[in-house]
Amino acid sequence: MPVTLEDIARALNVSKMTVSRAINNHPEISSETRARILATAQKMKYRPNQFARALMTKQSYLIGIVVPDLMHSYFAEICRGVETHARPVGYQNLICSTDEEPRKEMDEIEALLSRTDGLIVASALSASEAKFYKRLISDGAKIVLIDRVLDGLRCSAVTTDDVQVGRLATEHLIKLGHRKIGHLRGPDVSTALKRCHGYREAMSKAKLKALVRDCGFTENDGYAAMEKWIAADDLPSAIFAANDPAAIGAMAAANEAGLKVPDDVAFVGAGSIHYGDMLRVPLTTVSWSKAEMGQAAATLLLELIAGKKKNRTIRIAPELIVRCSCGGGSK
Repeated sequence: MPVTLEDIARALNVSKMTVSRAINNHPEISSETRARILATAQKMKYRPNQFARALMTKQSYLIGIVVPDLMHSYFAEICRGVETHARPVGYQNLICSTDEEPRKEMDEIEALLSRTDGLIVASALSASEAKFYKRLISDGAKIVLIDRVLDGLRCSAVTTDDVQVGRLATEHLIKLGHRKIGHLRGPDVSTALKRCHGYREAMSKAKLKALVRDCGFTENDGYAAMEKWIAADDLPSAIFAANDPAAIGAMAAANEAGLKVPDDVAFVGAGSIHYGDMLRVPLTTVSWSKAEMGQAAATLLLELIAGKKKNRTIRIAPELIVRCSCGGGSK
C-alpha cells in the first residue's frame, strides 16, 4: 500500500494539515518542523500524487533545469544535487541541454516556462543578452542561475568564486617555479571571464606576462587550441585551462605532439570532473562541490516558488586539488 499523509502524521503525532503544509513548503511551517516531516516522508518512501496536487495547488511540481552540456559530468552532478533536494518535497526535474547555443537556450526556456513552477539555468548567454531574462523575471518567472551569472541581472544565483579559481590555479604554477604560464580561455560567459581575470591578477602580482589564447569549454576546443599553440613554436612551460575538458583535450594534443606532461608542459584545469583523477596523467584541478551547488539552487528556487521574493547569491568555495599533471603531485 502507498504511504499517505495520514501515515506520516500518525508516525510523527502531528496533524495531516501540518504534514501537507510542510510538504508543500507553506511559510507558516517552521524550518525545523518541515525538515523533520520531510525526513520522515523520505524514510517512509512517500510519493505524492502529482496530478492531484497540481489540481489542488495550481502548481505543476516540476522544475526545469537548463544546462549547456549533459555529456559533461560537471552538469550531471549539479542536476543530481538539485534532484536530491527537490524530490523529497515532491518535485521532479525536466532537464534540457543547449550545447552552449544561446538561441537554443532561449527556445528551451520558452518551452519550459508554461510546464514548470520554476527554472534553474546555467546560461550560455553573454551579459549583453541578459535582457531576455530580465523580461521573463519581470513577467513573474521564477529563475535561479547556477554556475554562471549575467552581469546586471537581478536574480538568485549559485556560483563558485571564479576569480579565486583562476588565482588558485595560476599561483600554484608560479609556486612550482614556472614563469611562462599560459591560459586557455573559455567562451564569453561569466565563469570563463572571471577565471581569466583571476589568472591575469596572479600573473600581474608576480610581474609575469599574461599569455592568453582563445579556446572553449570542450575537449575538442582544448585539443584544437593546443595544436595551434604547439604549431606557433612559442609554448609556455605551464598552462591553466578554463575547465577540465579543455585541459584534457590540450593534454591529448601535447601527447600526440610528443610532449611529456608535466615534464615539457604542466597543466591545471577547473571543475574536477569525475574521471580527471583516472587519466594516465591525473589532472590537477580547482574543485568545488557540484552537489552542494545543485542543492543550494533547489533551495533558492523553492523559496521563490513559495513567494519569498528576495534574491540571494550563494557562493561555494573552491579549493586546489594537486595531482600529477602540474608536476607537483605524487606519481
